[in-house]
Amino acid sequence: MVETPETATTSSVNQESENEGEIDIQIRNVVCNFTLPLHIDLHRVALHSGNVTFDRGRGVILEKFISLGAAGNFFVTLTESECKRAARGVARMVQKRMGREADSVRIRNYKICNVLATCKMPFGIKIEDLAKKYPDQTQYEPELKVGLDWKCNDPKATLRIHTTGSITVLGAISENDVMRAIEIIYPIVREFRCVLRSRDYAGSRKRKQFLRSSSEEDLFFDVKRPPRPSKQVMFLMVHYAFTF
Repeated sequence: MVETPETATTSSVNQESENEGEIDIQIRNVVCNFTLPLHIDLHRVALHSGNVTFDRGRGVILEKFISLGAAGNFFVTLTESECKRAARGVARMVQKRMGREADSVRIRNYKICNVLATCKMPFGIKIEDLAKKYPDQTQYEPELKVGLDWKCNDPKATLRIHTTGSITVLGAISENDVMRAIEIIYPIVREFRCVLRSRDYAGSRKRKQFLRSSSEEDLFFDVKRPPRPSKQVMFLMVHYAFTF
């Protein structure tokens, strides 16, 4: 049986689909927001704290991954399990720095604003065909950015899909919403699966470097460039030009 390119592609896709295993979803960071019922003297807190950066222009204090506002607004960038614990620790620290240890200060309006996660599908994705079939849910502008944006309403999240099979989840408010979004998008992208395009990345990169280093004459007419004169010859040429 003669194996055509179409049958070769189909067989390779089927082989990859048979070898599909569990998809590793990695939570990169979680951003939460909460408030404290007091006005914060940022200059005072910055003077009596370590590992902080006081940005006067923005009116915030940056302590590692925590942003504090003078009105009591906090933004913490950690994992979901660590955000609540870090929020309590920061609130306690601010309470001590402001001399309000005798008062009862509690966290208010605690909520998770954004969960950023990534995962890798075991196959490539034809995002051009995906955008044609689902024009309402997708936003594909290859001239402006890499990848396709998929708007998920329930759960509310934005998935950035790439041809290499990598998916980035943005705008989710919990890790469970991230899992649900991946479960929803998996059968959809699996319909448009293809051979991983990243395999030819090294070859295409070499070709690009070759095209940049070679001129149009060398490519189409096979014209060899004359060797560049050495510094000695150029010096003699300049010398003779002046003598004549």
